[in-house]
Amino acid sequence: MGFTGLDYLVLAVFLAGNLLLGTWLGRGQKTINDYFLAGKRIPMWAISLSIVATETSTLTFIGAPAIAYTGNLTFLQLAFGYIIGKVLVSVFLIPAYFKGEIQTAYQLLQARFGQAVRTLSSLLFVVTRGLSDGVRLFATGLVLAAITDMTDLTTMVVIGAITVVYTYFGGMKAVIWTDVVQLFIYIGGANRRGGPPP
Repeated sequence: MGFTGLDYLVLAVFLAGNLLLGTWLGRGQKTINDYFLAGKRIPMWAISLSIVATETSTLTFIGAPAIAYTGNLTFLQLAFGYIIGKVLVSVFLIPAYFKGEIQTAYQLLQARFGQAVRTLSSLLFVVTRGLSDGVRLFATGLVLAAITDMTDLTTMVVIGAITVVYTYFGGMKAVIWTDVVQLFIYIGGANRRGGPPP
């Protein structure tokens, strides 16, 4: 299975579109609130779609169906953890964000439990997120390398660099809106390939 010229064009437009959209959305940011909280001007539906897009990685899209196909549905219980996590975030973190008391979850942890808890939780997040995002990036690189003529290293570097650039320049606003676009492409592609559910 190889990519055609049209496939490469679509991939290039997608990657360039993410880069351009993300960096364009970053213009005019002047404060930390603009950068980290998108100026608190993002609609709730976009935030919700961004969360879904963030939780849906290559591993979810390819790995979960493969595991379920073998007859092992235990992976699907992960959805219950998502629900519990969303409830806890909605009850404890989001009200503090909207009151303007905090800009990061770590500020709330420091206010309630002290600097040591803030530092420890920050370090744990960086380590676990670095490892898990590394696995996701690796899986995406493997998939793209399997269907293109590029190496897995090349695909990982390109995807990682584009994501870092638009996140750095665009902040949370760029992350949310590129997530929304990616989710629509993801859902559209899944429906186009397999058709809508019966």
